Amino acid sequence: MPKIQTSCPNCQQPIIAEIQQVIDVGRNPQDKKLLLSGELNLALCQVCGFQGQLPVPVIYHDAEKELLFTFSPPDANKTMEEKEGELAPLLKNVIDNLEPKDRKGYLFQPKAMLTVNNLVKNILLEDGITEEMINNQQEKMKLLDSLFTQEGEKLTETIRVNNDQIDREFFALFGELAQRILASQDKKSIEKIRSIQEILMTETEIGKEIFDETQEIQAASQSLEALGKNLTRSSLLELVIGAPTTERVKALTSLARPAMDYEFFQMFTDKIEKTDDKSRDDLVEKRNLMLKLTQEIDQQLQERFNEAKDQIEMIISKDPIEDTLMSNLNLIDQYFVQALTSEMELAVKDNLGERKEKLEKLMHLIQDLTTPAELKIVEQLLTVSEDEKKLDEMLEILGDQINSQLIDYMTSIIGNYEEQIKTAEEGNKAELEETFSRLKTIYNVILRNSMKMNLTGD
Repeated sequence: MPKIQTSCPNCQQPIIAEIQQVIDVGRNPQDKKLLLSGELNLALCQVCGFQGQLPVPVIYHDAEKELLFTFSPPDANKTMEEKEGELAPLLKNVIDNLEPKDRKGYLFQPKAMLTVNNLVKNILLEDGITEEMINNQQEKMKLLDSLFTQEGEKLTETIRVNNDQIDREFFALFGELAQRILASQDKKSIEKIRSIQEILMTETEIGKEIFDETQEIQAASQSLEALGKNLTRSSLLELVIGAPTTERVKALTSLARPAMDYEFFQMFTDKIEKTDDKSRDDLVEKRNLMLKLTQEIDQQLQERFNEAKDQIEMIISKDPIEDTLMSNLNLIDQYFVQALTSEMELAVKDNLGERKEKLEKLMHLIQDLTTPAELKIVEQLLTVSEDEKKLDEMLEILGDQINSQLIDYMTSIIGNYEEQIKTAEEGNKAELEETFSRLKTIYNVILRNSMKMNLTGD
């Protein structure tokens, strides 16, 4: 977001703030999330302590839904023409960023919103969220805000009285707020959020449910970890059969979904057929539940995969790719990378040269952003590890980057390779041993140079 100098709405002193006045969903989806969460165009005045949204004109554009909303903050000192004049360059920005074929009639009939709340409400309505749902969420937010103003028995009583209103949606809102508070590192606020969470978990029906689910997930995770390398379809099936509760079956399914393939369910069916009537109904119920859960998990993963593909298209369709990626870093997760890898393979298969280049560029940018600095250095050094002279030259070029953090990092990598070699199959062992040897060479040269420098310093 661009930083500008403006005046504090409270004390009129100059402040620097990040302002985004054009929310174009197709170009930067993250801006929409900031707008809906009330985090867009926030400012903090160091003079009077004001903290809140700055009153600035805003344009909201969603080309896919053919939506164009405008908002101008109330100002008795400005005429309608002056307000329209402030919006004009923002509207031009939206139109200029569209291909001529995409410049449709709705762009010349923007809908004016009188307040930010009205703007948010209309966006949510267009997303299929009804007014009743919006009001329900607002009530939950009011309740959540009120909890932060109460202590002791009053806080506990408020939570008990509102048990019916505290559902999974409430916990989702609470979780989002908790994450922001933890990120702020405000000790007082963190202590408060933890005390509220403790009461919510013990005094509400849904809190008790969530606590039990968490306990079952931990127990399922521990049982899977205990199997270690002995985790097979057979051992997993025994865990499922021995699961004491339905929640444990759900937890095992969510944690071990990749292992629950056709062969696993065939084994389960064979087990059922060989079981006497007394236990068969319980096993059939578990199997049917797991089949339903795996279908739901697969559907969710496919939806996330498709969403990631759309996000990739959005990023590579804008120039420069670097800027669009930096504005949407929150979209990058394992599903995004998997979808990107899949799209790269398809581009190669279909001989789409230009598309392949864009996708590869995006992948390299992501790798560069997510690769630790120490690993980048190690990768550089591995390219010259077989030539000691070139290795020394590379170390000299890297200079201060060869430090104690790098040595610690290399110690960790070498230790990991040692463990991998012990358990590796013969087909992979030789390659691991070669890399291990090259890492040891680099490590020894770094230590030797470090000792020389220390002696020279003394």
